Amino acid sequence: MVWKSDGKLMKSPSDFKIDMEDTDNDSYTSAEDGSLIDNPIAVGMVKAQFSFDYLTEEEAEEILQETFKNPMNIKLKCPGVPNGMLSAPFRCSKRNAHMHKTGEDEDASKSKWEASFSIMQKELVDSQKG
Repeated sequence: MVWKSDGKLMKSPSDFKIDMEDTDNDSYTSAEDGSLIDNPIAVGMVKAQFSFDYLTEEEAEEILQETFKNPMNIKLKCPGVPNGMLSAPFRCSKRNAHMHKTGEDEDASKSKWEASFSIMQKELVDSQKG
């Protein structure tokens, strides 16, 4: 299992990438000794990218329509948190669809698609707090 949305198991992506970023407030480098003077306000906020290589039109629609929820209540694999799973509210920041192939008629079952999207965590959850 790579991800669930609102408790529903979703199709596993062909490619999946996680970035964990800290957000600082007015960090700067000391002019005296070069050390970083930081004021972290969020540590380990997750951004994730999902790519699906060969989907039916129906699968592409289901996946991409899920990304318009705000928030997206997602549970996903995340090695940087305890138990390796993160459940948190996310927001989709970018989505993409690309049709590979289709038939000569209007039969959508012949269409094959690529789809991808990126999500950003909206707030820290208890498992990420010190």
